[in-house]
Amino acid sequence: EDHPDTLGSLNNLALLLRDQGQLQKAKYRCHEALKKRKAKLGDDHPDTLQSLNNMAALLQDQGRLADAEPLYREALEKRKAKLGEDHPDTLSSLNNMAVLLQAQGRLAD
Repeated sequence: EDHPDTLGSLNNLALLLRDQGQLQKAKYRCHEALKKRKAKLGDDHPDTLQSLNNMAALLQDQGRLADAEPLYREALEKRKAKLGEDHPDTLSSLNNMAVLLQAQGRLAD
């Protein structure tokens, strides 16, 4: 149940539910994947950071921008530290943070 491949499938299920507009079910599965990945892989493992980023995106989709921001920031900082500033995942996090700030009307940030 906690094998990394199983956790990856759980994460993918959360994304599928999100894409289908089933945001409550997606939130539950996303939270479950994040919690289990943290426990199994650690807080700064790239897969855990993917789940963290996905949770932030789900919150953003729900209009919960203030709740999404700290998760996006955490994913960005940990990806910078773990993967480097030029890694595609880090750049994706940077883009996500920019889109969120734009949605909040905080273009100067």
